[in-house]
Amino acid sequence: MSNKKAAAFRRAMLFSFAALLMFGGCSMKRMVVNSTALIMDDVIEAFFEEEDLEFARESAPANLKLLDGLIKGSGYKNDGLLIKGAKLYAMYAMGFLEDAALDRRADRENLRRASVFYDRARDYGLEVLSRNADFKRAVAGTLDEFKAVLPAFGKNDVEALFWTGFAWGEYINLNRNSIAAIADLPKVKALIDRVVELDGSYFYGIPHLFRIVYYSMPPMFGGDYEKALAEYERINGISGGKFALAHFFMAKYYAVRVQDEALFDELLKRTEAVADDAIKEKLFTLAAKKKAALLAQKKKDLF
Repeated sequence: MSNKKAAAFRRAMLFSFAALLMFGGCSMKRMVVNSTALIMDDVIEAFFEEEDLEFARESAPANLKLLDGLIKGSGYKNDGLLIKGAKLYAMYAMGFLEDAALDRRADRENLRRASVFYDRARDYGLEVLSRNADFKRAVAGTLDEFKAVLPAFGKNDVEALFWTGFAWGEYINLNRNSIAAIADLPKVKALIDRVVELDGSYFYGIPHLFRIVYYSMPPMFGGDYEKALAEYERINGISGGKFALAHFFMAKYYAVRVQDEALFDELLKRTEAVADDAIKEKLFTLAAKKKAALLAQKKKDLF
């Protein structure tokens, strides 16, 4: 972390908590929270640019609790903070806690925590999207009702739509034994489909990651292996092959599903071959490499 980014983080922490302790009035608190929210852009940027994976893992809880406090202090009215909360909780769960499923030494408690954090990330995102009253009603409605309200969202909503859908989808992925969770999968796909319609190139093509996972499922659940391959090609076309998570997701979900061991090995090699600084947000690359190494150790159980 650069000195500039580290200083921004320290300023955010100190200013936020000192100001919230000093000012008790509701309007004053909101003003302080909204001002501090601007500094959070630097804090989140510094987190995703961190070069030390272990340091990022250790520092993430402090960032998350700071965000929780600011979100609560805003009365859940600051959409920027809510979106940041959805993004950071989802990344923390995927980048660190889900490794429990790959590392035999890790306990199952981390998977439970990942599920809880994905749920929180989804709820933060839904809070933003539910400013639209029709969407708020449609979340609990039928799939057709849900799809009918999605055109109301535009390009300015891509970030909220994606991180809500990503967290929701990953929550379902960890709760496949829940009928209620699985029943929501078509709505999540519709949400991500809307993101792709609006801006499929968002964040190195990350919306296509969900489609890789979705289309790698058995056909009876909506899977289509040719479409999974096509989604992989799309995200590589957008990122120039520099988004390491694409290679890892393809290995974990597609290659294992179709039992292509040679492709599995090749995809893990591609993940490792991506330069650590291939994208500005180094944390995504480093997390993908760690997950790929853990997945490689589990190979004999997968084929």
